[in-house]
This record gives sequence, structure tokens and C-alpha cells, in this order.
Amino acid sequence: MNLRRLTPLRYVLLFTAIGLLLFSYRYLDDLANYRYGYMPQRFIEEMTGAYAALPIVAIAGFVARRFPWTRAGWGRALFANLAGLVAYSALHTTLIALSRAAIFPLAGLGPYDYGNMLFRYPMEASNDAIFYAITSGFVFFLQREECARRAELDAAELRGRLAQATLENLRLQLQPHFLFNALNAISAVMYEDVARADAMLIRLSEFLRAVLASSDVQEVSLDDELDVERMYLDVMRARLERGLRFDVRVDDRAAHAAVPFLVLQPLLENAIRHGMGGERAAIAIEVDVARDGAATVISVADDGVGVAAGGATYGRGLANVESRLRVLFGEGRSSCVIAARPAGGTCVTLRFPFATLAPEAP
Repeated sequence: MNLRRLTPLRYVLLFTAIGLLLFSYRYLDDLANYRYGYMPQRFIEEMTGAYAALPIVAIAGFVARRFPWTRAGWGRALFANLAGLVAYSALHTTLIALSRAAIFPLAGLGPYDYGNMLFRYPMEASNDAIFYAITSGFVFFLQREECARRAELDAAELRGRLAQATLENLRLQLQPHFLFNALNAISAVMYEDVARADAMLIRLSEFLRAVLASSDVQEVSLDDELDVERMYLDVMRARLERGLRFDVRVDDRAAHAAVPFLVLQPLLENAIRHGMGGERAAIAIEVDVARDGAATVISVADDGVGVAAGGATYGRGLANVESRLRVLFGEGRSSCVIAARPAGGTCVTLRFPFATLAPEAP
């Protein structure tokens, strides 16, 4: 809550409520003491007292903002608040006297006698001190809350910037690594089949153009991610000819999922690079995308040589994917698991919170 954001109407409504509560107290006190016929007087007295107190918010708010209570500046804050109290009480009592002197005759109640003002000012000051202290404390509390909220927002913004910088760094690590491997693949066939090497270069340039066009994007739609990955696989397919089969299955509930950009590329690269060890001349890769409650689950499975006997290991590509998921979605909200398939080959499963970039179709 911020006092500076309260509209004048809300101020008026607040002090109207205070005036009505004070009026009910005074009028019921009259009735309890068998004093009847004072309802109009009590109403005008308490409402003018409440409305005349409106300046307390402006004065107390100014003093609290200009002279905050700190360990080093408490003396100045104390002096400033005492001066603010004097200014408020003098203004409050003066406004009460003037408003009642004007309204009582208009209401047919005759002239209003506020008594000897020499004693009225210090008398009202005792009550004003209580209300000023309450209001000043309330303003101080709201200021502390606002400062704490602003600090929290600044910290969240800083964490967001650090996360963005980390993600950009991970992507910058990924792209040269991929490009180096792709150029190696092209060089492996350029002396054997120039046409195939040329086709690989064309698809590689299309792939890089698509990557550069989305260089400032961290998440894309599942369709866009699969389109880019198909470009990459076309480069590899040109090298392997008929040795690469690629199948995709997408659950209808996950069709509109948002996924980290290029999250699949290291997984596909690993499947081809490590799955085709030994004398293998072909490999089949299957991508399954499903939704499990509030999570998107993507598995990339191949029928290659499988995980080494020493167990699953995380190379640069998988470590990069795991780091991107952790930075993008937070600690403990995502996972990247590699395992051997019972029928042979390897399966890498990604899990992260489900989200969409556009409203889902009904």
C-alpha cells in the first residue's frame, strides 16, 4: 500500500468513516448520560473535526519521507516530527474553529462558541499528538514495506538478468560446438561426394539463418523447435544418406508447449555421434513429446550402441542442456536423465514446467 497512490476520494471516505465513528461515540455518550437533542451539534462537531484532520496525512507523510527514522538521523527525525505536530495541531484547531463558526449558523444552530482559544490550542494538541503519532507510525510502516518490496523487486530483476546472461552464455557455448561438429561432418564427405557436401552446406546455412534470426529468444513453440531440428537433421541425413530415420510423436495435450530454443539439438547430435559407433551404418531416432500434469516431458531415444558399460555420462552437450533447464526454470523444477534402453540404444528424457506462448485451443 502506498499513501501517495491513494486517490483524494479514498482519503475523504476514510476520514468520513472516522468522523462517523467519533460521532456515534459522542452521541451515544450523550444518550447514556440522559442528554437529548444534541444530535445535529455532535454530528457537525465530529465531522468537521475529522475533515479538518485531512492535512495530517500530507504533513505526516512529508515529514516521514523527508526525515526518515534511521539510526544516524533519529535526532533530526524527532525534531522534524515535533515541528510537524505543532504545525498540524495549529492548522487542525484553526480549521475546526473556522468551519464550525461557518456551519452552525447555516444549520440553524446559532453561533458556535469554541471557548478561549488560548487554552483551546494546547487542549486540542494533546489529542492531536496521539493521532499524529499513529498516522506518522503508519506512514513509517508503509514506507518500510515499500522499501522492502522495492528491494525484493530489484533483487528479482537482478536474478532475472543474471539468469538471462547465464542462458546467453550457455547458448554461445553451444553454437560454436555444434558448428565445429557440423563442419567436420561436411569435410568428411566433401572429397567423396561434392553434391552431398554442397547439399549439407545449403541446409547448414538455412539452419544457421534460423538460429541467428532467433538469437534473442530463449523459448519457442514446439513446432518451431522441431522445424529447426529437422534442418539440422537434414544436414546429417545428407551425410548418412539413408542411414538416418527420424520420427516425432506429439501428444495433443503438449502440442502448444513452449520449449527452450535448441534444447533438442545436443540430444540429436549425441544420438548420431555416439549411437553410430563401431560398424553401424544406420540409426533411428524417436522424439516423444507428452504432457504429464503440469510438466512437459520430452524423450529422445535411439537404437544405437547404447550407454557404455561404465554407466551414463554427461558430456558438454547434456551438461549444457541441464544447466539451461536449471537456470530457465529454477532449481529442482526440471531434470535431464540419460538411460540405456532395454532393447538397445539410449534414451534422454527432459522434464520441465509446461507453458505456452499463445492461448491453447479450446
